[in-house]
Amino acid sequence: MRLAMELTIADINFVHVLQESDYSSIFQVTVQDKLYVLKVYHTLERSPADPTHREIQPFICESTAYARLKQHGLCQLGVVPDFHGVIKQIEPRSCQPFLDRFLKDKSLPNAILIEYIPDMEKITFSNFSISRAIKFRTILESIHKAGVYHGDLWPRNLMVQSRTERVIWIDFDRAQTFPENQTISERQAEWLRDEKELLDELLDELEQDWKDGKLSRAWPWYYVYG
Repeated sequence: MRLAMELTIADINFVHVLQESDYSSIFQVTVQDKLYVLKVYHTLERSPADPTHREIQPFICESTAYARLKQHGLCQLGVVPDFHGVIKQIEPRSCQPFLDRFLKDKSLPNAILIEYIPDMEKITFSNFSISRAIKFRTILESIHKAGVYHGDLWPRNLMVQSRTERVIWIDFDRAQTFPENQTISERQAEWLRDEKELLDELLDELEQDWKDGKLSRAWPWYYVYG
């Protein structure tokens, strides 16, 4: 496969839609007969009410986070999907009917190309294990050490692949990536502390539900909060 910087939308063969939302559309695609995931983003219209202390564009959030995580070896470890680069300023008329949701956007969409991982399941009480909980905590520690705040901690973004015991963090489109070789601010440090505490809360509740054999304590994570 060619280098990411050489990728264009002409290299992409769309297979089918995996998921669509107001912020992005996610596709299974092929490049040179190999399966990948292409995530295409709508550009948010900025307003004076937008926060100035954090990035809000999903494409910038996610592409920057994946680039940093790959730089720090997390993609190679398989704990986040491998990152294969970006495709910018896509003309949606050239990718019909797949990009028809982007035709009325004021700005041309951008996309990232990442690893396709089959048979993923979100973490829940039925596939919970102590070893998986340890892995999720260890991965988050590595993400934070790389200078990345995930920012969207829900069970839907904590995945397991049962046949390989692989544990994966996904969906970094709200992530904040901090400058390297700089001390983070107290606000950013608080984000990281809160995220670790949230993960501990979720995993502790799932552990109890796993022991009880039913979803109870962690139920709001799946049906209320997220």
